[in-house]
Amino acid sequence: MLRPRSLELHVDRDSVAMGDDAVSHAGVLTVRRGTPLSAAIEQSAPEIRSPGWSWVAVVDGETAAVWSVDHGVQLLVADRRLRRGPVDVFFRYFVQIDPAWLFDRLARGERPDRRALEEQYAPIARERYRAELRRRERELDGRLLSTACVEALRRFGADITLHADVACEFAHGDDDWVVRRADTMFQVFRGRGGPIASLRPHAFGEAWLIGMLGAAVRVAEGREALPDAAVSPDLELTRSGGRWMSRGPTVVQVHSELAARVAQLAHGRSVSQMVEVLDA
Repeated sequence: MLRPRSLELHVDRDSVAMGDDAVSHAGVLTVRRGTPLSAAIEQSAPEIRSPGWSWVAVVDGETAAVWSVDHGVQLLVADRRLRRGPVDVFFRYFVQIDPAWLFDRLARGERPDRRALEEQYAPIARERYRAELRRRERELDGRLLSTACVEALRRFGADITLHADVACEFAHGDDDWVVRRADTMFQVFRGRGGPIASLRPHAFGEAWLIGMLGAAVRVAEGREALPDAAVSPDLELTRSGGRWMSRGPTVVQVHSELAARVAQLAHGRSVSQMVEVLDA
């Protein structure tokens, strides 16, 4: 009896973000019997392709390769021709761990524990990211924050240490602040951990940032954090799970009551208007 000339690959992958898991990623590919394992992995690679992203291919339960746009298939096992099917191929998402670094670690026998490897890679990632920001600051003319915002930050005592087109870092009091552009979002970090605010549009984010620094200065001077000033009725915030959020074209996601009150004060005001209100 003649054997079929083809065999099936049962392919699936991790989701990369919320919403990506709304539909199944499982599928079936057909390849010629005798196709090399490396070619089968390349043919079934994830459709989400971005430089610097790493995927670990698990074939029939065995960690077989690192795959990336940058380097293609980097086998962790000997290449072989596939003779029997179906073959299960699952791609595990290893985020923005450098694929060459990841392959080196796994080739040395490191377990494919994503959390542990992320922790190992984190200092390298931070160093590379900061070097890239310095390069952008040095070589590109664009800046994330407007001149008016930078002047207002300095007025309220901020010491700006880095300002590129996608990020701004400054010290204020005992805190280190970072502002980043993430797609259309204006994200703000204070100290370690995740963002304390995600805002849109950009001009509103700048006004909110000035409001937060101005509030800190007012408290240090023995005054109420925020003045008794009119707020826009068009920004409605709801509290859910320790966060204050809005709906509509103006996006607010903040993690404290003060941050929510600043958002209400900043809505509809420019940076210069926020400075005037806070100085009152």
